[in-house]
Amino acid sequence: MPDWKPENRIEITYAKALNRLVKQMFKSLNGVLNPYEIVKRLKKMSNQKKFKDYCESIALTMVTHINKKVSGGWRKAAFENGKGNQVRNALIEEIVSTNIGRSISEQVAVNATIIKTLPQNIAEEVVKYIEVEAATGRRSEDIANDIVKMFPEKTKANAKLIARTEVSKTQSALVRARAEAMGIAWYIWRTSKDSRTRSSHEIMDGILVAWNDPPNPEELDGENKYKQARKYHPGGIYNCRCYSEPVISWDLVDFPCDVYFSGKIQSMTKAEFMQTFNISNN
Repeated sequence: MPDWKPENRIEITYAKALNRLVKQMFKSLNGVLNPYEIVKRLKKMSNQKKFKDYCESIALTMVTHINKKVSGGWRKAAFENGKGNQVRNALIEEIVSTNIGRSISEQVAVNATIIKTLPQNIAEEVVKYIEVEAATGRRSEDIANDIVKMFPEKTKANAKLIARTEVSKTQSALVRARAEAMGIAWYIWRTSKDSRTRSSHEIMDGILVAWNDPPNPEELDGENKYKQARKYHPGGIYNCRCYSEPVISWDLVDFPCDVYFSGKIQSMTKAEFMQTFNISNN
């Protein structure tokens, strides 16, 4: 079976690209001795055409790499399950498919927008740093020099978080677009199966889910007493490394299995599942 899990290589490459961008941002601020001028210039960057074009280029590269991986996964899954012609034709036609093309464009736009907000977000952190340091009586020039030296390193964790979240989210969106284009309405929720997996996502591991009925993992885990209800698919929340495994053939599903339905997880036999959702076993 194909590996539907997002590639760590793509995540690492994306994070490195974000870090390079931040370094270039601060390199352009070398020699600026007024910390508030640094803030002003950071805020201005988001609206500069050259910066916007670079952000879109980074986003396009990431989405293109994921699209290539997802296409390969569909081909392998299809040929392993006797649906080679169906999926091959769909992949050929996807170039002109408004659904899949729209999904790719949307993911590029979403990620470009996230990258474009980096200067503004960093500027807000810089303001907090200035206020703390200025209160100790430090010279403006020293604060400005520290900002240029320190913040590229300070933003590495944020770049990693963005990369991890958006790579998973983008892969899930592109897998869904192809699945729906081929009439495949269900997937199996998979986790990374390690110690960092949220308890709410451990509950979802191996659960059969419909694309048109996303679950609320935190509510299922009893965590929703203190937070607003939110439904999402794998990769749909920050730092999530879960992924969706589309059900290309019902013969691959190990019934009886757990199914997310009507806001809860229920165990169903194959006959119960097919009857409940009016599915023919083709």
